[in-house]
Parts: sequence; structure tokens; C-alpha cells
Amino acid sequence: MGGCFSDVKGGKQAIGGGVQQRAHQHWLKLSLSATNLLDRDITSKSDPMVVVYVKKGDGKLEELGRTEVMLNCLNPAWIEKITVSYHFEFVQPLIFHIYDVDTNITIQMPNSVFNHLIALQTLSLKDQDFLGEGSCVLSEVVTKQSRSLTLNLHNKNGRGGLRNLGTLTVHAEETMASKSVVEIKFRCSHLENKDLFSKSDPFLRISRIVESGGSVPICKTEVVDNNLNPIWKPLSLSMQQFGSKDNPLIIECFDFNTNGNHVLIGKLQKSVADLERLYKKKVG
Repeated sequence: MGGCFSDVKGGKQAIGGGVQQRAHQHWLKLSLSATNLLDRDITSKSDPMVVVYVKKGDGKLEELGRTEVMLNCLNPAWIEKITVSYHFEFVQPLIFHIYDVDTNITIQMPNSVFNHLIALQTLSLKDQDFLGEGSCVLSEVVTKQSRSLTLNLHNKNGRGGLRNLGTLTVHAEETMASKSVVEIKFRCSHLENKDLFSKSDPFLRISRIVESGGSVPICKTEVVDNNLNPIWKPLSLSMQQFGSKDNPLIIECFDFNTNGNHVLIGKLQKSVADLERLYKKKVG
């Protein structure tokens, strides 16, 4: 749980709490999650990342973007969204490649989250282990009532054989023109200690409830080491991320573990409007 890079330092970084400006208006944001991925690591679990392509008219693949890497996770829900323009009059085949990232990104570019993201975009895919491929036409996702489509993963040659390579779920949402941004600073006190020989290493994961009743993660905080009264760095969330001020958000607090088995400390459901009221009343 929680978006992570293929190393502990990267896995403790915040994701999704900064606002990116785009000049174009009519775009879709794709949220991706997977289940039952192959475990390609010997002493741990796979560290999966998705690379998304659109197939052009000449058959060539054009890369649209990459998710973050999830540390030691076979059932990831990635936070980083993939942006794609939707043209209803054209057929837009999408190809999804999932890799187990073995490259230590922290060693390559150790200084910041921005550098980590640059490292991911320039990561040599031939040096990573291939986990599976999925494909669909963008309109298949958009025309679903839930705006979600689940794909069975297969090998690059299109054959899955008898081996289960897992599934990939694609959820599409329209981007919003609003430039409204809220800055939120979270803190907790007297958290339950989930560690035996030290204190919990807490982080927050924030998800938005969508129309289908499910939820998609929109951001996570950094990890605060050995602290039961953490104060996290402020998060800047756009309306594109939280939907509207009355849209319910799920705020979960986890104890970070390097093996990927993050332990839930507690959770609550509040909207941005609820959080604003709590802040004005100085309670909560």
C-alpha cells in the first residue's frame, strides 16, 4: 500500500500532493491498479511500475507516461495518473506494460522527489523484469458506466498460457478546468505503536470515492520515522484530485514497512468541506 520507488528512501517520499498545471483542457486521467501480479523477486516481492502507450496508425507505440513504482507489492493501486486526450471520433488503442523495477533509483538520483520522477522517465526498461501486458481501446473504458475496465494480463506475444499473470484495472475520469487548490497540513497525536522494537513510521494515504462506489488513491504523504505524534509536510490538492469540496475522502494512516506490508493504524472519512470546518473550529 502506498506509492513507492524501488528502494526504501524512494518509498518514503510523498506522491500526488503537488499541483501540475496543463495548458490543454479536454483530457482524461487514468487511474491504474492491479491484482495478483507475478512475484519476480527472490527475497522480497515485485516492485511494479506501469508504462502506458498509445498505438499510432502506423503500428508504432508512443509512450504516454509511467506510474510510480510500488515497493514490494503484488496488488498495487498506483497514485500517479496517466493523462491522455480523448477523441471520440478516433480509435485509440492503449497498451499497458508492467515491469518489476530492479534498478535502485535512489543511488542514481538521490536528492528529491522531482529527481526520482525524472529517473523513472529515463529508466531503461530492458533492464527491468517484464510482468505482463494488457490492452484495450480507450473508448471501451469511457463508455463503461463505472468508467472502469479490468484487463487480463498476458505475455508480450499475446499468450498468457496456463499461468495467471494477474489483472489490471483502468479507471478514467475527465479533467476539470477549475484551478482551485487547497493546502492541507495533517498531524496526528498518540498513534498506536505497531512496531515491536521501535515506534511506528506513519504515513497517510488519501483516496477519493468515485461514482461507482469504489475509491482511487490521489496522494500520500512522506513517511515520518519513529514518531507517534507526526506532523507531515503540507499537501496541495487540486479540485481535479478531490473532485469537489463535498466529495468524500478516505484518509488512512499506515505504519511503513520495507517489505511492503504496511500496517493500518486507523482511518476516517471526511470531505474537504469537513476538514475546513474542523480547521475553523480548531477541533479534530
